[in-house]
Amino acid sequence: MSKIYKIHKWLSIVSVLFFLMFCITGLVLMFRTELNAWAQGGSHHSSSSMAMSQQEMSIFNYADEGALLVKEKYPSKDILNISPAMGATHILRYRIIDSSATVAPPARMGMGGDYVLYNPKTKSLITTHHETPAHPWVRSVLHTLHQLHTRLDLGKTGIYIVTILSLVCGLSIISGVFLYGPFRKSFDKSTVLSNYMKLSTLHREFAMVATVWGFILCITGVWIGGFFIANDSYNGDVLHTAKQELSVGQSDILQPSEAISRIMKAYPDRQLISIDYPSKFNNHHYAFYLGAENDDDPAMFLGQPVYANLYTDSTKDMYSTKNIPWYFTGMTTMINLHIHNHNTMALKILWAIWDIVLIVGIVTGIIMTIKRKFGRASAIESKVSAEIKHVWRTPICCGTLVLLGFIMPLWSNPVTNTIAGICLTIPLVVFFISLIRGFNH
Repeated sequence: MSKIYKIHKWLSIVSVLFFLMFCITGLVLMFRTELNAWAQGGSHHSSSSMAMSQQEMSIFNYADEGALLVKEKYPSKDILNISPAMGATHILRYRIIDSSATVAPPARMGMGGDYVLYNPKTKSLITTHHETPAHPWVRSVLHTLHQLHTRLDLGKTGIYIVTILSLVCGLSIISGVFLYGPFRKSFDKSTVLSNYMKLSTLHREFAMVATVWGFILCITGVWIGGFFIANDSYNGDVLHTAKQELSVGQSDILQPSEAISRIMKAYPDRQLISIDYPSKFNNHHYAFYLGAENDDDPAMFLGQPVYANLYTDSTKDMYSTKNIPWYFTGMTTMINLHIHNHNTMALKILWAIWDIVLIVGIVTGIIMTIKRKFGRASAIESKVSAEIKHVWRTPICCGTLVLLGFIMPLWSNPVTNTIAGICLTIPLVVFFISLIRGFNH
């Protein structure tokens, strides 16, 4: 047992501050949609997933009229990308850049860079992005938190580091599980508790009830990091091949509707997610991102890139792509478990509570380490003989409910979301009741 304790201690020492940072930044980012709406001086009434629906696909029919308005209002800018606005099923997002620009900001499909929104229902552009927000600092803070949470603000290298740290955090949780039984029995046999043992109890119980919660977030974090590393490699491979296969010429710039029509004819069993215009930033090729037909997987927004040279004479059209690796399917499930399974305010609040429980478990562990290093217990606990039963019953039951709370929202509808909410609420109630009773035994 002493070896397991040492393993747990050193794994925790290596990862604890990063684990705490991931929890705190994740807690804030959970409400980024609402915070962004508040920053703009408005309000947000619903939370949507990033899934692409058939309704979203139909708004590409309005790509021409939106592009025309964008060029009329911003004649000195070029359109780089058209895609549905994530979280808004009725709006098109046009990524734009100054025509004289020589460097494009980091962006992927519709994400990143400067943009304009077009609402086909009102036939007008939404310009709130270019107006001074009510709270301009919010967007900057959220961006910084997102960079810290996903890559420690260290670019691609940070993704590798975060992936490794997520694995270490997960191993720290697993090693702590092996310590729960012996330490729980020691507590139940005690008649006099030192301050240190009380603190140890708080750490043990808060960390244990959040074990499944924390481990799923850690292991999905590992998979997400691996996914984006693999996805970057895949996209780089597709781009490298496209540069060779399409090097014979440059694409003409067609009307969006015509370009979309061409790609849909070439790939009839796909749905369009996003379209990049030919420009000096992409060697003057079109880049279409396609998803499986009728696929409503929230993580499908990453898409299969298809590069193309399209010409006025369609018989000259050329396409270049590679199939998405088979293992990406399982990886997108991990993305959904980590990001896309708490899309209602009720679930977000429950996630926030669980996140705080995990934070308390981490902070008490930090304080324990400091006290053990620099302080001494203020009382000596005496033991009495007692038979301890069912030490693992409550943790196993609570862990099972938490697992269901994670999985059920993957099939997002009012029924599954309600079941998930109940599954996440019951362990919290049981935990706090048992904690109060434990200290009053």
